[in-house]
Parts: sequence; C-alpha cells; structure tokens
Amino acid sequence: MDSQHRRRMTAEARREQILDVAHTIIAAAGFHAATPHRIAATAGVNRSLLYQQFGDLPGLFVALIDREAARAATQFAAAIADDDPEPGADPLLRAFDGVLSAVDAHPETWRLFLFPPQGAPPELYERLAVSQAVVCEYFVGQLLRINPDLEDPEYTARVLQASGRELLQLRLADPASATRDRLRALVRRLNSELLYRIR
Repeated sequence: MDSQHRRRMTAEARREQILDVAHTIIAAAGFHAATPHRIAATAGVNRSLLYQQFGDLPGLFVALIDREAARAATQFAAAIADDDPEPGADPLLRAFDGVLSAVDAHPETWRLFLFPPQGAPPELYERLAVSQAVVCEYFVGQLLRINPDLEDPEYTARVLQASGRELLQLRLADPASATRDRLRALVRRLNSELLYRIR
C-alpha cells in the first residue's frame, strides 16, 4: 500500500484496517503477540495513530472484541429469524443451520469466541457470557413453545447450548471430518430424540 493511498483512507477505514490487522495477529498467535509495534508495522502506520484511534492497547482490544461480538450477534439474530418457516420445520435445526452458515462465512469472528486466544482480556469473557445468556434464553423459549410443561427448561437449554457449541468448535477445528451434512444429521437425530422424550 503506497503512502498516497494511506493518506486517502478515511479515519473510519483506517480504524477498521487496524482492527483487521490486530485480529489477524491475535488469531495466529494470541493477544500477547499483538503489540503496538507489530500492529502498527503490519498496518503500515505510526504507533501514534493507534493511540489516537483507541487510546491504548487495551482500548484497541476492547474495540476489536466489541466489533466481533456485534457481528456475531447480528449473524445469530439472522440465523434465528422466523421470517417464513416451513410448516413442521424444526426451529432448533433451522437455527443451527443458520449459525453453521455464519461460522463458515465468518470463521475468524466465531473463532474468537469459540476458541478464545491466549491472553484474552476479561472483556472477551464478559461479552461471551452475555451472548451465552442470549442463546440460552432463545433455547428456553423454543423448548417451551414445543412443550409448555417441560420440566427444567433452563438446564435442558444449557445442554442444547453446550452441544451446539461443541459441534461448532468441531466444525472450525476439523471441517474435513465435521462436515455440514454430518453435523446436521446429528443435530436432527438429537432433536428428534429430545422432542420425542419431552412431549
């Protein structure tokens, strides 16, 4: 990237570029590797610009975490949107399909939360806890729609959530083995058994 192009970048574009560079470094080597010098050198900017944009390195990390958390939240909301469900469709499988597509399309966003990198700041775990609460609430709502008399929907939802998280981790870690068809078939079987047992 030449100096003339760097000067033409807007402040917002520059901010996104710096966050992208930091994310790439963190994904490859952890938060500890994302030093101001390395981020600035890779982005082709002066370190002073990092401090102008983010205040300090922790501020940059929080900005990155918040950006990726917002992206994941938007993708999850799209995955569970009930715009035009097919009659008799399994809402849990439909949601899993949507999240699986999001993971495939944006692996680095989801990897940040499914496999928190070494040295992750507490803000990442705070955002993760919030997102897990949202997902659990979604599962509780779906389970009670299926069976309003379900005993202990909260813990049932937590089991579903933990299972889904494990399958998404497998997809990221070993996509050749954890194929979409294999994961979908397993979720369909698990849901069928669960729905049969709780009705």
